Amino acid sequence: MTPPFKRILKILSFIIGAILALLFLLVGYVTVSWDNSVDRRVPQMNAPTDSASMARGRFLYETSAQCWQCHGENRSPAGLPSGGAVEDLRDLGPGFGVWYIPNITPDKETGIGTWTDGELVRLLREGIKKDGRPAFIMPSERFNGLSDDDVLSLVAYLRSLPAVRNSVPPHEPSLVAKALFSFGIMKAQPEIKEVVKAPPRGVTVEWGKYLTAHASLCMDCHSAVDLSTGQFYKDSLLSGGNFPFGKKGPGQPYDAPTFAFGRNITPDPETGIGSWTEAQFLDAVRIGIRPDGTVLVGHMPYAYIGLWPDDDLRAVFQYLKSVPPVRKLIPPVEFGKIFSEGRGIVLGAAVFDTYCKSCHGEAGKGAPPTKLVLAEIANTIDDATLEKFIVQGQSSLRMPGFGKTLSRDQLSDLVAYIRTLNKQKVISAR
Repeated sequence: MTPPFKRILKILSFIIGAILALLFLLVGYVTVSWDNSVDRRVPQMNAPTDSASMARGRFLYETSAQCWQCHGENRSPAGLPSGGAVEDLRDLGPGFGVWYIPNITPDKETGIGTWTDGELVRLLREGIKKDGRPAFIMPSERFNGLSDDDVLSLVAYLRSLPAVRNSVPPHEPSLVAKALFSFGIMKAQPEIKEVVKAPPRGVTVEWGKYLTAHASLCMDCHSAVDLSTGQFYKDSLLSGGNFPFGKKGPGQPYDAPTFAFGRNITPDPETGIGSWTEAQFLDAVRIGIRPDGTVLVGHMPYAYIGLWPDDDLRAVFQYLKSVPPVRKLIPPVEFGKIFSEGRGIVLGAAVFDTYCKSCHGEAGKGAPPTKLVLAEIANTIDDATLEKFIVQGQSSLRMPGFGKTLSRDQLSDLVAYIRTLNKQKVISAR
């Protein structure tokens, strides 16, 4: 071996050793610093106790912000927000670990029973937990603009719920997730030092923006998130999400019947809703019917948004028409193998989960959007009448017609599955 080569090898060894040492120091720094607390005051605020505020808080929790989608037992509005649901983000981007949704019932040991109203408001709007550490998944970027009246109404409603003792496991963040906290990429929202008021209610752009950006899920689903910061891409708000519903699982095409991204709802005429009329928009968000007559999949919570006052929905449409159009084509909904290979009640269960569960609840046991408990009346309707109702729908009941959405085989298998709903055994599409 010639001397120059030995010199090069020595230099390379030194460089590799230096890099390894830096990586060791970096990992050590991240490990000890990622969960440091934020030194920020707790606002002195008190939740109201009047019935109107309670009703508003329930509306926000159940229908508008839909907090139950994360915190509800079994991710259901019928279950108390005792937490425990798992957000497995190991396959998302570089991998962010496994996170467990907290218990937000008033239980003093495992829930929010010892939190002050101000601490809850700070968590919701600024993303800072009781111990001062930043929250990871909490959508505080959206709630940062929630008015004092609304955020306190939500706190009041949570206080009114029965306490559930449910100890949730600690989070299992990946090294990448820890690094985002250590270097201030993932961080708390700006501190709120003044009173936050909502704009006057009305069919206006301002009121529509408040509902869309702060008091609902619209922004979360329909806007892309920068995975390195957790913040929305500000130059393309509402032009479609990049966080899919129905995650593709390892070794299997799907672990849900469908795989979809939030659509582009900017006023771009080709890839957004620029060509939609107000009536078409209302049909989509109230009944789930697109302008072409097909039905939206259940990832779009039209069953709940349809319970909003019509003037609120018109205000949202006014706001959406006012935002800059973004030309961005979102991939169409992908249907899992069960739709092409499934047969009988197995396929019927997949169709039900995709299109019917959001209104009728798990296994047709009922959900807030409808008083009809399908499991109780399934066998009181003959096949022909039931199939005709599914095909035609009934707008007065906010029941969409599926004639342009489902094939003959899918309709027959859906009816066959509905026939099983009054039985003890639940047939799952997953």
